Amino acid sequence: MKDNIILEALDISKTYHSSEIEVEALKPCSLSFTKGEFTAVIGKSGSGKTTLLHLLGTQDVPDQGEILLGGKSILNLSDSALSRVRRRKIGFVYQDYSLFPEYTAYENIVLPIRLDGRKEETAEIEGIMETLGITHCRDKFPNEMSGGEQQRTAIARALAIKPAVILADEPTGNLDAENSLEVIRLLSQASKRYDQTIIMVTHDREASSYADRVLRIRDGVVSA
Repeated sequence: MKDNIILEALDISKTYHSSEIEVEALKPCSLSFTKGEFTAVIGKSGSGKTTLLHLLGTQDVPDQGEILLGGKSILNLSDSALSRVRRRKIGFVYQDYSLFPEYTAYENIVLPIRLDGRKEETAEIEGIMETLGITHCRDKFPNEMSGGEQQRTAIARALAIKPAVILADEPTGNLDAENSLEVIRLLSQASKRYDQTIIMVTHDREASSYADRVLRIRDGVVSA
């Protein structure tokens, strides 16, 4: 593996076909992401940024090219092996938080760890919650938390599994301006504190200013 490169995409592309049209969502591109780097991918709706994130997170398969995680190709893994990679190596943060309403904040955070048959380190989880300012939400259910608190809980859940990379898909899309900037600031802080690689797609130029690196995507073409 090249020094400090956690995730690498080599000449990947994606075209979606229907009975009437063909959409070249992502034109061939090669990208690499290093340990502890916070990267923002900025683009308008329909530009291809979510397609790129889905390919990097193995939620979709590119038409060509290769995805390397930790220097190893992950595209040809069996379904069970790929599921294990997602559980242990890739943290996801979604626009709609994707918390389970019947679980408390703490239970939501540790759920992926427990589903993987492991026992969480309580002190570590509480440390992450303190860093993200949600200690007071420990025993609250999602409907008892604000949108900002729910999104910070989702970020804590992603950090808790100690993944190789966190993929954040428009994480501030459902938040007001004040909460949006707080969530982005905390993502940036978490990247530094935990040496965590984070890739975030967004249409918000102000949010991207907190990133270490900004990539732009337009009509499926990625540029620095």
